[in-house]
Amino acid sequence: MNRTFLQAGFYETYYFASSVRNILNDRFAYIRLLNDFYGDGNYLAFTSPFPRYSAFHHFLDFVIGNMLTDDTANCKLDIRQDQFEQFKKFPAAQKDIQPEVLPVEHALRFYDIPHISFMEWLQKNGKSFDEARDDDVCSYLDELSGEGATETLQEQAVRETFFLLFSNRHLLLQFNSMMADQISEAVISDLKPEYRSRFRKDGVLRRATIPRWVKKPVFYRDRGLCGNCGTDLSGTVSIWSDAHYDHIVPLAVGGLNDVTNIQLLCEKCNLKKNDGAAVTSSNYEDWYPLAVGKKFLEID
Repeated sequence: MNRTFLQAGFYETYYFASSVRNILNDRFAYIRLLNDFYGDGNYLAFTSPFPRYSAFHHFLDFVIGNMLTDDTANCKLDIRQDQFEQFKKFPAAQKDIQPEVLPVEHALRFYDIPHISFMEWLQKNGKSFDEARDDDVCSYLDELSGEGATETLQEQAVRETFFLLFSNRHLLLQFNSMMADQISEAVISDLKPEYRSRFRKDGVLRRATIPRWVKKPVFYRDRGLCGNCGTDLSGTVSIWSDAHYDHIVPLAVGGLNDVTNIQLLCEKCNLKKNDGAAVTSSNYEDWYPLAVGKKFLEID
């Protein structure tokens, strides 16, 4: 497998990650938004076994795409125009505040993604900033989309957010439980032929061989430890410890064959897990010991 590196700038990435967590923590409050993602059979597109661009990638793409658009479309253009006029006599302050630069432009600039600025777009269309209207902002976003700038930005934001959140098994459980709620309602006879073969029976996907490329990142994400009891499965401590790759949300209750739905368990914890239980732990090995009891460790 070729090694790949993510050159991350983490511009608003933690903001995106926090928003994703809020949505999954309170799905009812976002039910209309979520229905646009998985409703009307859209969830079926994510039932192919172990795609590299996972179901969770698609979810991040959906959420972040909406956020990027909404943050700019709802940027209160009238207030920005007032600020632009107010600070005309103070160029240094205007340069610092930059009311004429829309939120999406700041992100595009941060990642050095080529694009036409809003001011340039207005000039091209024979308008000044004070003449701009909300419809112009929407048209400008369409222009950025057409030239591929927002797509490039979105791809970068999705990769960075996935990089952060893949280590959070509890959040991955929440996402996969949400998807399982949809899959478990599937009736094979109602599905198109291209989807029927993916199901073993109504509401249950066929078990698929877990590819090596899935096992490796899961193993290293979980540091070779059982995600439940912490048993060392690396072979360093004991050669007899067997690593089991477990579906966090079981296939039996609608779980996906997806890299984000796999965790590392020891044999004992895997066998003890009920087939209908969606279980993971919130135990993660710390980077280094910070304290013993209540006493912080001194510099070594």
